[in-house]
Amino acid sequence: MKIQTRTTMALLIVTLAVAACGSSSATVSPAATSQAIAPTPAASAASETAPAAPVAATGACPLITEKEAAAFLGSDPGPGQETGTATAPACAYGASLTFSVQSNDGKAQYETTKAAMQGSGKAQDLTGVGDEGFVFIVANTIAQMAILKGTTLLTVNVQGDPSLQNITLATLTALGKTAIARL
Repeated sequence: MKIQTRTTMALLIVTLAVAACGSSSATVSPAATSQAIAPTPAASAASETAPAAPVAATGACPLITEKEAAAFLGSDPGPGQETGTATAPACAYGASLTFSVQSNDGKAQYETTKAAMQGSGKAQDLTGVGDEGFVFIVANTIAQMAILKGTTLLTVNVQGDPSLQNITLATLTALGKTAIARL
């Protein structure tokens, strides 16, 4: 699973890098993003109830509800689909919003991913979300967010509607706060 997650991250990094270099569009297949993590909903949706059981027992989808995903994306992506395992929970709202939780080696994976993103010049630190975090946004449409809480890593990937261009640091921060509060 660790190799598959790293492969997924590498695919996302390449996709984001191509988009950042001026490609008119970038797509990430649902298969490539199904192990990745998706962004969090808007601040107004942050008041929903947190899951009662740990993520491993309930899966990843309760971290961001369908209603929150719809508010964040600007359209309803449909119900979330659990795509991970009991030890590496992940959720996909279509190909638009995917996210995963990594408890084992979360800090090491965070450091590796952050170092790769820093070279792009598009990575921005998240403040007030988890212990530390960063986002990488391309054209306010495609984004990756990584949040570290203790040794647990929450990774969120977004491929939004290019006509809306509504993926911003503020909306990602709100989504991250919602999801990380439920870990």
